[in-house]
Amino acid sequence: MPRSPQWQLLKVLDLEGCTGLKKRHLKNICKILLLRYLSLKNTDVTKLPKQIEKLQCLEILDIRQTEIRVVSTKSSFMLPRLKYFLAGHRISPDSRSDRFQESFETVRLPGGIRRMKRLEVLSHVEVSNNVADLIDIGQLMRLRKLGVVLHNTKGVLNLLFQQIEKLHGCLRSLSVRINQQTSSESSPDSEVVPALVNPPKLLESVSIYGIKTGLPNWVADLDQLSKITLQDTFLGEDSIHILGKLRMLRCIKLLHKSYSESKLCFKLQEFQRLRFLVIEGTDISTVSFDNGTAPKLEMIVWSFSTLEALSGVNHLPKLKKLELNGECNLDPVKEAIEKHPNRPKLNHNQ
Repeated sequence: MPRSPQWQLLKVLDLEGCTGLKKRHLKNICKILLLRYLSLKNTDVTKLPKQIEKLQCLEILDIRQTEIRVVSTKSSFMLPRLKYFLAGHRISPDSRSDRFQESFETVRLPGGIRRMKRLEVLSHVEVSNNVADLIDIGQLMRLRKLGVVLHNTKGVLNLLFQQIEKLHGCLRSLSVRINQQTSSESSPDSEVVPALVNPPKLLESVSIYGIKTGLPNWVADLDQLSKITLQDTFLGEDSIHILGKLRMLRCIKLLHKSYSESKLCFKLQEFQRLRFLVIEGTDISTVSFDNGTAPKLEMIVWSFSTLEALSGVNHLPKLKKLELNGECNLDPVKEAIEKHPNRPKLNHNQ
């Protein structure tokens, strides 16, 4: 890496996708004391040097899609101006039979995160069952986006949502992911989301993975919610109707095991602002749309193992695109598309 005087004045360094970065390179980066933006996204870096704390002007640190699991071994990590801490590594399944079983790994929550009062985005971090770590999150009063990964829900989930409740005046985006192996082993009682006196009503985006007791009851109060992503939540039909009443909801992603029934029905007067619908998984085989539902829906993406029926497409006046992923008899779908006044685009991937 260059050692010119101009190098020391650098404020933005984007190394996304670079390979071959060695420890010496990272140590040199930590000498750029004016650096405000550092992206190591999708690099082969596995460990950050302890000198990372020298970057006292750093505002954005992006380590997504890396193998970094620990930011600092110190009990109190400090980057005083940090606003955006971006982490998380999505691992795609390597076989067609497991194509809906994406796994996710991320970095452990740095100790003493409460001292970074300027944090606006903390996503995603692994939270232990350390009470102090969880309480730290509740001290970040500028936090707009929070993404956490849990590996042990016993006694943790309740405390986590108590801290989230403290952020009700600032939080706009929330993602809670329970490690898949842990969630299958834990008891249902350990996964119950508590009722909140002051739910974060400013939330615009919610993602829930692995909370198997269904939809948290306070979701019904999220008047600003425009996007929701669900996986391993095992919702019943009643929960779908609750979502259908959210007046600002524009995007729904129902991923693997999000819904416990084989038939998914969108009822009259529900989902009045929905524009984008994603359905993915092995369980749902029938999708229907009643007349008067989802009048603004523009795009449907459905990935399935079995498609028994797709009905009511003609009741979606704004539909522009339909994407089907999986083996099926396309003839009934083609017939419905041809009769649709918009003639939506049909994509089929086997």
